Amino acid sequence: MKLLLLLPTLNEEEALKALANEIPDEFEVLVVDGYSTDGTKDVALGHGWTFITQRYGRGKGCGIRTGMEEFLKTDGDYLGIIDADYACDPKEVTRILQALRDGGLDVVLGSRDRVMQLQYLGEFSVFINWLTSSIVSHVYRQKLSDIQTGYWTFTRDAVERVLPHLVANDFEIEYDLLYNAWRLGLKIGETPVSIRRRAGESKFSIYHRFKQIGYGLKYLCLSLGHLYGK
Repeated sequence: MKLLLLLPTLNEEEALKALANEIPDEFEVLVVDGYSTDGTKDVALGHGWTFITQRYGRGKGCGIRTGMEEFLKTDGDYLGIIDADYACDPKEVTRILQALRDGGLDVVLGSRDRVMQLQYLGEFSVFINWLTSSIVSHVYRQKLSDIQTGYWTFTRDAVERVLPHLVANDFEIEYDLLYNAWRLGLKIGETPVSIRRRAGESKFSIYHRFKQIGYGLKYLCLSLGHLYGK
């Protein structure tokens, strides 16, 4: 069973150096880069990872959509995605994959420890995540406690089904992934994971945090329209 680990990057040279020795040997690694100006490419190629520049634009959503397309060109069975800023521990993907297979699921999110989120992300970010996750859990009728997580794992079939419907270009990609997986009737689950302090400076500004509220409202409306428009 082959898993491809997708790392979407933008100037993550130091984080990739720190992650390199933590990635399980059995994972193949794909770095999809958003036009970095540091040594991200050199680090990736130096570790024998596949490196490509993302298509469609500069945002995180463009990187993940590009990575999913590249995954489907391989013979991989599963796709794992983690934030490449060192906040996510790549070894957690092994446990997420186990939860996916044991539960007969199509998509599994890593639910980050809430206390650690408060420590490393701050109260405002955690509040927005809690609020949107609570609303989505109610609408989707299942517990989804961390919908803005940086950990995702998909079966190949799930990627094939979800990818054609994705339109997100930036940090709204988590909403887009979850909404389309739910709308298509895929089996979604979550499992506890850890989080740690990222390496370097965050690209997720206060401006982006407020935009997340707008994105959340947009996808809530889409979800309600799908639910009650049947």
